[in-house]
Amino acid sequence: MKRLIAITVPYFFPQEGDILSTLFEEGLECLHIRKPQSCPEEIKKLLDTIPYIYHSRIKLHDCFELVNEYPVGGIHLNSRNNSISTSFKGSLSRSCHSLQEVENCNKYDYVFLSPIFRSISKEGYGGGFSIKQLEEASAKGIINEKVIALGGMDKKSIPLIKHLNFGGIAVLGALWGKEPEKKDLVIKQYKELQV
Repeated sequence: MKRLIAITVPYFFPQEGDILSTLFEEGLECLHIRKPQSCPEEIKKLLDTIPYIYHSRIKLHDCFELVNEYPVGGIHLNSRNNSISTSFKGSLSRSCHSLQEVENCNKYDYVFLSPIFRSISKEGYGGGFSIKQLEEASAKGIINEKVIALGGMDKKSIPLIKHLNFGGIAVLGALWGKEPEKKDLVIKQYKELQV
């Protein structure tokens, strides 16, 4: 896969920092910390459990003020948090839920397009695009290296995602499964996604 981005589960759990650190040791290039109900102190505690050398590989979905205290790799904008301070000069990414949104997001380093397939982590959250729509968007150059597929991504979906010229995949359910605290299982699932 060109690019594999991991997204945290939306809640905190014991040993999460240890598992995230091991994922980085195993080669994870980019982690999105997405904790919608969190406060800055909780995110700080998590960041403090991850070695400093990996902070530049982390993007924040929430608590953007922490970029002034931690050398994180950037900020990810979404419907909850859709603007930033004009003084921020780091890497920016964004969530998109339509091909039209993707077309209007040239200023970002990359964007997530979702949901591509039926979500693994969110029940009842189905795919938002037909294969034909995705093929047409790829042929027009709308889907390109800067567009990351999200939603239902697993080992089986990778060949199609490559064929459609996505820049990579973002994973949550296929990585963490139903037991995110089981380190060996999470690492095994991470390795299986690296094809």
